[in-house]
Amino acid sequence: MNANTSSNSPARDPVPVHVVGQFSWGLTILFVLASACWVLLPYTGSMFSALVFLLAIVLAGTRWNRGPVLAMAVVSALVWNFIFIPPRFTFHIEQPEDVVMFALFFVVALSMGHLITRLREREAALERTHREREELINARHRAELAAECERLHRTLLDSVSHELKTPITIIRTALDGLGTSNPFAAEIDTAARRLQRIVENFLEITRVESDAVKPAPDWCEIDDVLHAATTPLQRELSPHRLRIMGAENLPLLKLDSRLLAQALANVLHNATQHSPADGEIEMRAALTQDNTLELRVRDHGPGLPPEMEAHMFEKFARAPGAPPGGTGLGLAISRGLMRAMKGDISVRNHPDGGAEFLFSLPVKTRKP
Repeated sequence: MNANTSSNSPARDPVPVHVVGQFSWGLTILFVLASACWVLLPYTGSMFSALVFLLAIVLAGTRWNRGPVLAMAVVSALVWNFIFIPPRFTFHIEQPEDVVMFALFFVVALSMGHLITRLREREAALERTHREREELINARHRAELAAECERLHRTLLDSVSHELKTPITIIRTALDGLGTSNPFAAEIDTAARRLQRIVENFLEITRVESDAVKPAPDWCEIDDVLHAATTPLQRELSPHRLRIMGAENLPLLKLDSRLLAQALANVLHNATQHSPADGEIEMRAALTQDNTLELRVRDHGPGLPPEMEAHMFEKFARAPGAPPGGTGLGLAISRGLMRAMKGDISVRNHPDGGAEFLFSLPVKTRKP
């Protein structure tokens, strides 16, 4: 009876060979990275190894199955604890801030590994759906299919961006608990702010492309708009000298101050990335005779490469030599917001050096 029962029971599917190979490659890569980071530890500190492990997990998630990626995330957290967190070569952690750092690394590693593989799986499913539907429809329906795929792409991007907000919130909460006692808190805060800006840009470009941006004009002073644009960028603007001209001479303006401030903030952030330290960033406001508000933002950086002038406002456009960490969406979002308000934005190389962005927006005016 036992023999018959065993022969009739369904057999489990064996683990695919390529998945087993991914587990082996993941352990090999972690061993190589841990060895390299151990050699560089006197020069880089333990936080460098954590960032290297996270980068490896993200890259693995773009190619491998979920199981090997999550296993890689767990093993990397344990390796980082065992080798790089004092006391070394033990899983015991003495300092409370190191416990928080380890827990934070563990959560971020698992979250990023899960979300990256989930995004890849969704994109693969979307591509399969696209191919299957393309085989069934004729040429008359291809335009409808393209529109549907674009809608699904935006929905996917919006969904994943919202899901990324959860680990970012965890990071910011943990940082608030650490305070300024941990020497790596500032580095983590900078990385978290950058990740949050990327997620917000993904969400905003989805709103712009889906025509979900609905301007709500109201009376305001241009000083309030400039203040709203510069306040979130205090850290980025601090190494530079910001010079504002012409704002004190303008009357009350009827416009959507929130959308204009956001469009202006993206351009200002771009200026901080391309201006030298202690360089000047100029903002000039003026009103033309036909009641068009003109805002000019000029940096004193190297200016625009000739081949980029016509492509600066395209999605994911990045100039050669641009600082790492950006997505190339900020300027595309700014143009989308300006056009939603019936305005526009252009850029040129200033005759005296640097890049100059010009915002043009028709407005109504009245005296204060």
